[in-house]
Amino acid sequence: MKFSRIYNVRSSEITPEYKLKEFYIGMYFQECFAEYMASKGLAAYDLAKSGQTWLTSDVQIDYLQEMPFWREPVEMQVWVRQISAIRIYVDFEAIHKSSVIARGSSIQLIAEKSTHHPIKNATIASISSLSLIHESALPGVEFKKIDPFGGEYSKTSQVVRYDDLDFNMHLNNVKYVPRALESIPQEFRNSHTLKEYRIKFMRETFFNNTVSSEAFRDGNRIFHRLARVEDGVELCRMESLWE
Repeated sequence: MKFSRIYNVRSSEITPEYKLKEFYIGMYFQECFAEYMASKGLAAYDLAKSGQTWLTSDVQIDYLQEMPFWREPVEMQVWVRQISAIRIYVDFEAIHKSSVIARGSSIQLIAEKSTHHPIKNATIASISSLSLIHESALPGVEFKKIDPFGGEYSKTSQVVRYDDLDFNMHLNNVKYVPRALESIPQEFRNSHTLKEYRIKFMRETFFNNTVSSEAFRDGNRIFHRLARVEDGVELCRMESLWE
């Protein structure tokens, strides 16, 4: 059975047209997934008792319809599609007015909190409580390496603030996507709509670090890269598609 929660669009999440900003769908997904794991005794605070934590490795989201209006409800449905030796494949659909407006897939890991080394799922007793639904939200999705491509270049940078941090005390992964999008010129974003993105999380970054955001646009496709300015470490790669 799929796990479902309803979230109402808040004023802090909307565009000037009062529509939900697309990247917030990813935040709703993470929230719904976290609630699902909490219901199974696998919340981050449950894992922390054993020196473990959750990590997100990859996410892809496809946008299918117009985003909902301020205060309108969005139903999020999440389910575990597959469990491998160390990976947990979690899919979702976002539903508004009985129509699927976005769907996505992700790879989640349970890791040692101190080192972030992945832990084998077979050694975690609570994993057995997760029922599998062999249904893919994105049939044929493959989480391959995201290779750079050239094109029109733009760049910006931001300092990690304290309120950007998550319970692991590093930059919350839901903040990576808006930071990646931040380097796209405003004229392009004002005249285009995000249709899809795929992101690969690579490293963490921390309070007061400066994060550079680079965008390389080739037509309606954009390659994004976030890196830590202090040492040049690459934090994530992302590819987005617009229309």
